[in-house]
Amino acid sequence: MTGGDDHELKPGLERVTRAAERHAENAGLALHHDPALRRHALVGLARNVVKYGIPYCPCREVTGDQERDRANICPCRTHREEIRRFGECECGLYTAKQTEDRSNQEERENGIHD
Repeated sequence: MTGGDDHELKPGLERVTRAAERHAENAGLALHHDPALRRHALVGLARNVVKYGIPYCPCREVTGDQERDRANICPCRTHREEIRRFGECECGLYTAKQTEDRSNQEERENGIHD
């Protein structure tokens, strides 16, 4: 985000972050362990909230077709299948809980965490 975007995106960013955290907890998922990837996805969601008033998934095109676009409201309809198959959703916001746990363990073993 650039300085000019900060003020405009801040309320949307806070809203989508809380929603993503709630969804991850309720669904038994995790948010991506990489802070830069996680923030990138959340900023994309926040931009869509500002632009469209709806948290469309940042990795999917907003077409203007309400039926088609409805499937891409985060968490999108395909995120569970993507997580099951690949360990994370396409935009990388949500990951399988065990993927997150394994990443944290690898970081501890490599001395990244205290």
